[in-house]
Amino acid sequence: MNPYGLHLLVCGQGTCAPAQAAQDVHRQLGELNRRYGLNTLSNPHRVKCTMCDCLGVCSGGPVLAVYPDGIWYRGLDSQAVERIYQEHVLLGRPVEEFIFHRLFPQDGAPGYAPEMRGQGGRGQPALGSSSTAAESQGDRAGAEASAHGGDPAQAESYRRAVRRTHRSKGLIIVNTGCGKGKTTAAIGILTRAWGRRMRVGVLQFLKNENARFGEILAGRRMGVDWISTGDGWTWTSRDQDETQARAVRGWTVAQERIRSGAYDLLVLDEFTYPLHYGWLETARVVEWLRANKPPMLHLVITGRYAPSQLIEAADLATEMREIKHPFRQQGIRAQKGIEF
Repeated sequence: MNPYGLHLLVCGQGTCAPAQAAQDVHRQLGELNRRYGLNTLSNPHRVKCTMCDCLGVCSGGPVLAVYPDGIWYRGLDSQAVERIYQEHVLLGRPVEEFIFHRLFPQDGAPGYAPEMRGQGGRGQPALGSSSTAAESQGDRAGAEASAHGGDPAQAESYRRAVRRTHRSKGLIIVNTGCGKGKTTAAIGILTRAWGRRMRVGVLQFLKNENARFGEILAGRRMGVDWISTGDGWTWTSRDQDETQARAVRGWTVAQERIRSGAYDLLVLDEFTYPLHYGWLETARVVEWLRANKPPMLHLVITGRYAPSQLIEAADLATEMREIKHPFRQQGIRAQKGIEF
């Protein structure tokens, strides 16, 4: 069976709403799937929409159940369906006003293994739940105080102690989440390191080896060691076995580069996907990194659905969350110099 991200079940046989209303919901979901490209069988994040017999919860239909999130909606018209698709399906934020049942507590674990779907699929929960509004506004002192029980004096004492140690190490940095900017942030770090005359490199796991995106052109002008091992995105691949084999070979190349001692900073772009799809075993990858990564090598890993074991092994993990996007809100396609 082809993998998929969500399954939307529309009750078509209940007595709480006319059958035509359920059919309209199903048809609208199909149209939204086509609009956002989530109907392609080869896309592992595709959304399945199914009309089904009575779900046994007749309650002000039409009724829509979202699997595996365990969310049940009712009383849906076309505007409600549009909102649910935009906010829940695309952004991972359930629309509370239409929910009448949850299979899981609102703050509880999802009904699937994190190792299989990353930290929550399309709309991942925040990786750093301790971060505060003060931090997002640039109030670092307030954020650090929050991390130390809200005591500014304790936070300042911690900062002084850290400065005295002069401790450095090669970091494992993970940029994940469903928002734009993961690779962009990684290339920003690489540019900063290059400016400091550090030895830098990039290994891309999915982008086609003949790709000519702006960051690739810039990196090669800078003299960055840049390798692309893929054959394109997984959901456009004509040969999934070849795509998988290329990703596995890419990890072999990455291992050679990591062990070589030739880099101060190495970016493994889209490396989370071979882990997420099970092409590589996350536990073995993490174990290998712990045993073989040079102590002062900074390793930057990007991609959606970073497995929990990778996040636990990371020194720095950042989640990119989409708030607005010009394509979704305004129908503006990817633009040169911004997206590619």
